[in-house]
Amino acid sequence: WGMGDGSTLVSVDAPFGVPGGLICWEHWLPLARAAMHARKETVHVAQWPWVRDLHLVASRHYAFEGQCFVLAAGTVLTVGDVLEGYDSLPGAMQECREMLSSMGNPEEPLQRGGSTVIAPDSICLVEPLYDAVGTVHATLDLGLVTEGHLLMDSDGHYSRPDVFTLTVNTAPLRGVRFEPRQ
Repeated sequence: WGMGDGSTLVSVDAPFGVPGGLICWEHWLPLARAAMHARKETVHVAQWPWVRDLHLVASRHYAFEGQCFVLAAGTVLTVGDVLEGYDSLPGAMQECREMLSSMGNPEEPLQRGGSTVIAPDSICLVEPLYDAVGTVHATLDLGLVTEGHLLMDSDGHYSRPDVFTLTVNTAPLRGVRFEPRQ
């Protein structure tokens, strides 16, 4: 993914808090994180192909840096799932299916899941769920977000507004633009 634009860096006011999110390696982009922290998220959705160790580090870092809860979501996907998806396509070619079958045993995991819920202090409230399809649950005390900002306010005075300014272009980018003829 790399063709998004600033119009997607949003959070919304909801009855349960202020959710927002990033996908995958956007979590390693300091400016994207700064933009989302400025959106005052209380609950952040971190979407990953699967929450491997490095992705868990990024998710825990995000929770602490933003002083918010992070719902890290990872996919469980097996070779069998890929084959089932391919078989559902009209006009599937046998040569392609044979190549996909060569990935191994249908039960072989390609994506191991790892979904978890992380508190603003970076502690996992739920052990990451690996190699199983399921739902993780946790009760979120949003008071911890307010309390946490007393410790770490990366969008407040800790952001050094006397030195740094971040401008985010929130205009949607379009693939087609019509301009008057000169």
